[in-house]
Amino acid sequence: MRAVWLVVAAAIAAALAAYLVLRAVGVQSLRATGRAERRFFIRLFYVGCRSSQLLYGDPFMRRNFFKRGEVAAFEIDVSNPESRDLKVSFSIAPADDPSRTLKVHEGVAKAGSVTRFSFEVDTSQLPPALYLVVAQVEGWGRFSSNTEPFRSTNLESYPWLLAVLDEPVRWETPSEGLPRLIVPEGFGVNIHFIAPSPVEERDLDMIAYAGFKLVRMDFFWHLVERERGVYDLSGYAALTEALRRRGLRPLYILDYGNPHYDGGLPPRSDEGRRAFASFARKAAEEIGAYALWEIWNEPNIAVFWKPQPNVADYVELAKAAAGAVKAACPSCVVLAPATSGVDVDFISRAALLRLLDWIDAVSVHPYRDSRPETALGDYEKLRAAVKGKTVVASEWGYPTAGRYGNVVDVWRQAQYVVRIYLVNLMAGVPLTIIYDWKDDGLSLDDSEHNFGLVSHHVRGPEWFLVKPAWYAVYNLNKRLAGFSPAGRLELGPGVYALRFEGPGPAKIVLWAEEGEREVELSVGAEKVKLARLFGLEEELEAPGGVLRLKVSGSPVIVELPTQP
Repeated sequence: MRAVWLVVAAAIAAALAAYLVLRAVGVQSLRATGRAERRFFIRLFYVGCRSSQLLYGDPFMRRNFFKRGEVAAFEIDVSNPESRDLKVSFSIAPADDPSRTLKVHEGVAKAGSVTRFSFEVDTSQLPPALYLVVAQVEGWGRFSSNTEPFRSTNLESYPWLLAVLDEPVRWETPSEGLPRLIVPEGFGVNIHFIAPSPVEERDLDMIAYAGFKLVRMDFFWHLVERERGVYDLSGYAALTEALRRRGLRPLYILDYGNPHYDGGLPPRSDEGRRAFASFARKAAEEIGAYALWEIWNEPNIAVFWKPQPNVADYVELAKAAAGAVKAACPSCVVLAPATSGVDVDFISRAALLRLLDWIDAVSVHPYRDSRPETALGDYEKLRAAVKGKTVVASEWGYPTAGRYGNVVDVWRQAQYVVRIYLVNLMAGVPLTIIYDWKDDGLSLDDSEHNFGLVSHHVRGPEWFLVKPAWYAVYNLNKRLAGFSPAGRLELGPGVYALRFEGPGPAKIVLWAEEGEREVELSVGAEKVKLARLFGLEEELEAPGGVLRLKVSGSPVIVELPTQP
């Protein structure tokens, strides 16, 4: 009987999960339009592109990003529980300044029923930027996201967005070696797939469109060596080729255990280490120096080094693997130890065991319960321990929902992702990998489902939404591609100003660690151009060649005049 109840419970759970997914994409509805309704709600459906497709040829793809010139289509349901009709208007507004509204549609929500409004926005009439879609309902207020009961998943709870794109970010990067301190050479994201499906090919398209140049992915030992001594790298060869076509370099993590050796635990025996080294050698032989190679992931925590972390065991494995990679491919770049956090103690003990002699750079994952700028002090301590070895940040991010990690809203995530990269450039850290490319699911309780820069992709029809962080990265990379950091300007406590020089007039990126700060910046001209985090452009007065402005947690880019 207990088994029967378990089967019934599992069936109910599966049905509930399916219901939530269907409702997230608008297949399920509490009430059909026109039916009587006794409570207020409002929700948006992304219909997709209603013009010739400039990005994708799939007319059924539900997306919130459009190349300038496409026509974006939306549907919004408004439930009116009142006995009178209500006026409703729909506008768009730049995410950088929601007060600048542009009305795009209006109508009437019928009394006591659900009314569906359909409208289109011709993006050829808009400057490239991230826009909010806003509804104003008479007597109920202003809305820019779904109301209850349509907020049970992350996909449903995101703000209504219209992302208008310019051309993709273009910058050619070297095919070998560590990235240089040039935007966006060392900027990348984590993914969780190998041989890409058609949907995942679109993921790679949008990774490249935003200007990312690196993609980090596990190179799973147990998938490559399913039979002792027999290696199948076909999936990784397909992924590498897909990345190469888009100008993306892989950062492959040689990990984890293999059931053929040491019971599937991290290799501790001589046989296990030799087998792991053979696997690493084969990977380097097949893929080569186009990839960067990292030895394991977060061996300083028990989640990834069971049953307990052991510095000596890890270093022995890392030496064997790094030696094998270098023997097969002397120009390959090897990173280690990929610690969770900036674990100076673990890395210092590894250094005493001569790990640094075998690797090209020290990799860390600077997750923290605070702002990105607090990593600057950690980098100083780490550099003292690694004696001048290059430091890279091979994983770092902030979830937008969940029960663990430093959870922030989607707007703060956008600020922090850009500031992670800027802080690392300021600190001379040439490689930054953002965790994660896309949400791994729909749950608002599981943090792992909410690290993404884009939404979880729901099928039937396919939904593919960018979050504000994706647009912030795209905007930064588009404006700074080819530029290098050229020093920090001192503008007062809590204010960061980083000068960039490159193919054109110098630029200064400014932001405040928290709150707002008033700053004065000498610019040498009476007017300057400024670009905000989500693409809004302005021309500002600078009387006497001094720009006075308020800066916040959202970085802005000031373009300095060309010197005669």
